[in-house]
Amino acid sequence: MLRFARDSMMIAFLAALTFLSMGPTAARAEEIIFLQDGRIIRAEKTEVIGDQIRIEKPAETFELPRSAVLSIHTVPSPSVSPNVPPPADVYRDMTQQMNEKVRRELQEHPGKSGGR
Repeated sequence: MLRFARDSMMIAFLAALTFLSMGPTAARAEEIIFLQDGRIIRAEKTEVIGDQIRIEKPAETFELPRSAVLSIHTVPSPSVSPNVPPPADVYRDMTQQMNEKVRRELQEHPGKSGGR
């Protein structure tokens, strides 16, 4: 189960890197919200209000139950270094490798849901 949690965190990290490498649209987002059902929401601001999470986007503000949110990650402002390749180049094959690893583990352990 610990291995599953570690792999899930790696996937979340890679998803965040993917958003950072997408260009100006992702650069404006300040927070990325990962939902329990696998969806991802980019927001300018989030706020915890009791059992609700208020999500503010440029065109709308809405609330979700706190139980629907897996995690919220703050996206640092991008900084440019002239000699460092963009994350998309550095991590190009890593997402595919992680997807293949997760598929192999699911095939090796069918029916195992990671403790849910």
